[in-house]
Amino acid sequence: MKTHKALTRRIHELCEKEEISWYELARRSGVPKTTLQSIKDGKSVNPGIETIKKITDGLDISLRDFFHSEYFD
Repeated sequence: MKTHKALTRRIHELCEKEEISWYELARRSGVPKTTLQSIKDGKSVNPGIETIKKITDGLDISLRDFFHSEYFD
């Protein structure tokens, strides 16, 4: 699986687990909705680690927990 697809799936999975929308994730994380939409749509195939860190902060998990998934094996 390509990395950007794994990233999108993992964010989607975690949003479902927390029962929040991508819009709510944008609000919590401070990552612009347009940036999250670009990740979701596959237009942003290589988001920076700072963006991913903001996303994990918005989900209240660590980077380690985020990447601890079969998607990244």
